[in-house]
Amino acid sequence: MRIFLLDTSAILSGKPLSLDGEMVTVPAVEKEMAKRKDDYNLFLYLQEKGLKVFKPSKKSVEQVDELARKKGEDRRLSPTDKELLALAIELRENSEVVLVTDDYSMQNLADFFEINYTGVSQKGISKRFVWMYKCKGCGKIFKRYVSSCPVCGSPLRTFVKSSRDVKK
Repeated sequence: MRIFLLDTSAILSGKPLSLDGEMVTVPAVEKEMAKRKDDYNLFLYLQEKGLKVFKPSKKSVEQVDELARKKGEDRRLSPTDKELLALAIELRENSEVVLVTDDYSMQNLADFFEINYTGVSQKGISKRFVWMYKCKGCGKIFKRYVSSCPVCGSPLRTFVKSSRDVKK
């Protein structure tokens, strides 16, 4: 069975979701949708049409956190994004999973995890990136983000350490 894992932007896009398979999301998406009554009514409508809500395991979320740190995506992903990716890892064991998101950082990490993804309003990524951080002052390079350079105190900037074309 094919499972479409929907992020908040996919639901709020206003685009018709003609998906041939099961629709799934995470509790954090429901919480984001509940902030506005109209959005939550849309969420409830999708639940009536079969949208299911599953919570990923802590172990899967930790797996996403670890890879996000290694690839420099940890500051770009929200807790909701991490839950969605973690659930995709779990669901792909028994099903074909497609993550439905326009978030490039989520698509980037999904590509590293070999999770299928599709955009709703955007084309999607064409390259997969590994990010690093460089001090604007002294030029020291960091694998992980720090708020300011411990050498000179300057802020850091993000740069692409490596990239390669995605397999689509």
